[in-house]
Amino acid sequence: MLKPIGVKIQQGFRADKDDINPITGEYNDPLMKMPLRGAAFSNEVGEGLRPLIGSYATLTWIPALLYIGADIYDKYKNDQTEYSPDSKRGLKQAVFQGMASIIFPLVAVKAGQNLISLLGLKSSDKITINMQEHISNLACSFVANGKMHKYKGRDEECVKDFLETVSDNIDFRFGNRLHFSKQENIEKYSEKTVRDLIEMYKDLHESSEAFINSKWYTNYQQARVKGQTKNVAVKSVLSKYQQNKNLKGKIIKTIGGFITLAMAIKPIDTFVENVLLDKIFK
Repeated sequence: MLKPIGVKIQQGFRADKDDINPITGEYNDPLMKMPLRGAAFSNEVGEGLRPLIGSYATLTWIPALLYIGADIYDKYKNDQTEYSPDSKRGLKQAVFQGMASIIFPLVAVKAGQNLISLLGLKSSDKITINMQEHISNLACSFVANGKMHKYKGRDEECVKDFLETVSDNIDFRFGNRLHFSKQENIEKYSEKTVRDLIEMYKDLHESSEAFINSKWYTNYQQARVKGQTKNVAVKSVLSKYQQNKNLKGKIIKTIGGFITLAMAIKPIDTFVENVLLDKIFK
């Protein structure tokens, strides 16, 4: 009997007979078991780490997409252990992977991060970690726009401008993920943030003997050696200083996102496969 055309092409992706449970007779898909299944979530891990590793997080999508592509191809070519190409089966697996490996896990990570953000309410600042990050981002923009230089020697005007910037950029509508912090605590934290930057700005310009030995002055000197102007170097150090203050909060949120993802993987797979796909592919 002639072999079906293309039968050799799919050999590398076909599950072998050993994937049939000898007791129950059920098929155990090797691509849906750890550690292979874990490759699908490398992107979620990367996105969770994005606040810490920046644009390098994008590279973590590569293993996830390779795994998803291989799994879809496997399901298209094979009906469990039998070679039987079927475009509908491949489409079904593509929908499954899209929801179970990308959409819902990302939602789970974000939900975990937002939940753990509430721990910030128990800190001395009494605002969420999300709010702290939001104010920090506004402070970095404030610095980048040259406001610190604009208000040099006029500290109170600088504080007033920043507080107005924060007020104009916070949505206090119910349900907003930043809303859980009280306005008076937000104002106190914002004022503390901008006054810290003002002091750092003064230290960088005055170059006191005590400050010269700090890592921030070293960073400033390194920036100057690289050819940055004094103004640009000051902006660079102020931004790094502000970002560093929120590093602990970012780490806490990242851990919270990972824990949520680990707990959600199995329920997500079950829900998508047994509920959503049954409704979509009746």
